Amino acid sequence: MHYSAVMRSVYSSVWAILPEKLEAIATFVHLKADGGMADPETIKAIRAANQVAAARAKNLASGVPGSVVVLPIYGIINQRYAGDFSGPSGTSVQQLTQQFRQAVKDPNVKAIVFDVDSPGGSIYGVPELAQEICDARKQKQIIAVSNCLCASAAYWLASQASEVVASPSSVTGSIGVYQLHEDDSQYLDNLGVKMQFISAGKYKVEGNGYAPLDDEARQAMQSMVDDYYDMFTKAVARGRKVAQKAVQNGFGEGRALTAQNAVSQGLADRVATLDDVLADLGVRQDANAQARAHSAPAVSAAQVSAGGRADGDNGCTCECDACLAGDCSSCTHEGCDPDEEGCVGCGMADSGGDEAKAGRRAKAEARARRLRLAAL
Repeated sequence: MHYSAVMRSVYSSVWAILPEKLEAIATFVHLKADGGMADPETIKAIRAANQVAAARAKNLASGVPGSVVVLPIYGIINQRYAGDFSGPSGTSVQQLTQQFRQAVKDPNVKAIVFDVDSPGGSIYGVPELAQEICDARKQKQIIAVSNCLCASAAYWLASQASEVVASPSSVTGSIGVYQLHEDDSQYLDNLGVKMQFISAGKYKVEGNGYAPLDDEARQAMQSMVDDYYDMFTKAVARGRKVAQKAVQNGFGEGRALTAQNAVSQGLADRVATLDDVLADLGVRQDANAQARAHSAPAVSAAQVSAGGRADGDNGCTCECDACLAGDCSSCTHEGCDPDEEGCVGCGMADSGGDEAKAGRRAKAEARARRLRLAAL
């Protein structure tokens, strides 16, 4: 994986995410760019969290009139990639949009419930889905439940529901956007490294991390952040049926609020649990427990059974998407060298004979070279 490209993406994107979460992402990407590996216990914890999220991502079957569909919004929000380098799997806006449209069009569905547990993420694709959610309120009852984190981009989406409900122990809000800029110029100077861009276009390399951020570049970044903040607060105002100034001058002003404070300041309508909301919609607890997965969870029951290693007890240290999700039978070894000292590998580590092992070792060595270059 080209972590230098990931780093550029992190620092060039506009984020609607809790600052501490973005800090965790940046720290992890730096670790990987320096050739580091997450320790096995961390990987095991991530895998376990993915399984919990998959277990929660259960929906009520929509085969009969009056059905309720529960759509999960878990983890970091990305436009297309349903993953997170620094933690459990996240939410793809593209996939969520498809699931939402399907639920809206289904004549058997009387209500859509968003089960939200997310620190937010990238803003890309979020305004478009937010508009669809708001428009769909004319056709379906839509309820968003903060269960138990609904921040930034996640709240951008949740605020468009017909009703926003905050679980008793939840935090909700964090309305705001920002960008990161990392100035590596002094670090490179100390190493005796000087980066030079050969470019065309006055602002093509503006804001790069190899030089201090000048005033003009800072103003351009601030202008972009201001534009997205205006879109964010305008959408919240539309969804919550208040003036935009009320959102900008209240609603926590960038803070995430506890449940009762979220209700008091207008971010949510009431305090209740997800089970309470489902009960209000006529869903029995036992029916909810037996509901089939409707939204393609990260790990299906079949995958867990086939892989046989979803509990993380095999000691696998591979960081490919399949292994982190608990499906070692589909291991790609991306991000892990099964022959490296300290890596006991996974179920696929010994497959393919000596030739296959040699090929994987060559790929691992090539990846190590790329990581060393990315660290410069």
